[in-house]
Amino acid sequence: MPQEAIEILKSINQNLEDIKNKENLPKLLYAKDIADNYRVNPNKATEFCKKYGTNFGGYCIELDKFKEILQTKGMEIFEEVS
Repeated sequence: MPQEAIEILKSINQNLEDIKNKENLPKLLYAKDIADNYRVNPNKATEFCKKYGTNFGGYCIELDKFKEILQTKGMEIFEEVS
């Protein structure tokens, strides 16, 4: 029984390593990072992520989606969010 448990844990560890090493996983941009880097009120950044992103350990948005929204709507998008 203990050997089976060790084998299962090794398998889980290998699966986690495989997931960690995949390059096609989306990069997440958290509301705090948006507020720090774009001079936006933290509350506005959080509302933006609530509207366009998701709550994954904190409100965040995929980096590619964020870039797309900024390119199409510009920085005024933060004024629309309330």
